[in-house]
Amino acid sequence: MIWRLRVLAFYTIISVVSVLFFLFLWFPIKLIGAPFGFRYKVGEVYSYIFIYAMWFTCSIKFSVEGDDILPKDGKPYLLLSNHQSFWENFFMQLIIPIHAWVVKEELLDVPFLGLGLEVMRPIAVNRSSKSSVIQILREGKIKIESGLSMVIFPEGGTVPVGRDVRFKPSAAKLAKNTGVPVVLMVHNAGRMWPKGFWFKQPGTITVQVIEYISSEQIEKLDARELNDHIQEKINVAKNKLIDADI
Repeated sequence: MIWRLRVLAFYTIISVVSVLFFLFLWFPIKLIGAPFGFRYKVGEVYSYIFIYAMWFTCSIKFSVEGDDILPKDGKPYLLLSNHQSFWENFFMQLIIPIHAWVVKEELLDVPFLGLGLEVMRPIAVNRSSKSSVIQILREGKIKIESGLSMVIFPEGGTVPVGRDVRFKPSAAKLAKNTGVPVVLMVHNAGRMWPKGFWFKQPGTITVQVIEYISSEQIEKLDARELNDHIQEKINVAKNKLIDADI
């Protein structure tokens, strides 16, 4: 009972923050427009509040390993990660420089959150559509050419802890088309917050940056080989995190 009250306390805080952001920031931004840099900064602040409100109310913390692998030259790259929870959607703003990301278009219909996502102009795709890969390649190239990094979950959706799936090829194809480096990341957020409303337990989410794939390395592989490499590295690393928890 106490745990569920703590979870509800978190949702209460985020609901109040979301309403305030909607009334005083998101809605005015959508109404009158604002530079992307300002819109991104607002979204970044919201993400910090979200992650640390969870830390404060539910003791769901995080630790990051291997963040020295992240590029520091300010040039765009692709960040690819496994997807177990809603948590990582917000966490990425804390450690990845200004970026865009690929989201499911139905998220734009979520009250408050949807408007926040819309003004940030992500690549919103219909995952069941055959044209989604073409859309990601077209719009992703535009984002990267404008100087933005991209965050993509190549599993194509939320995958429960302990399950592996075939990765979607769009991230590998985008890397080949643009020539930007790729960074691989894994985490075990699904241990604390599996898909759904309720958090499972308090604890520390482990985030690991596991590999930097240079443009030169990418050039030597075709898209299928690159996708297979990404899939193997992420699946092996994320499953090691599960084994470490046992």
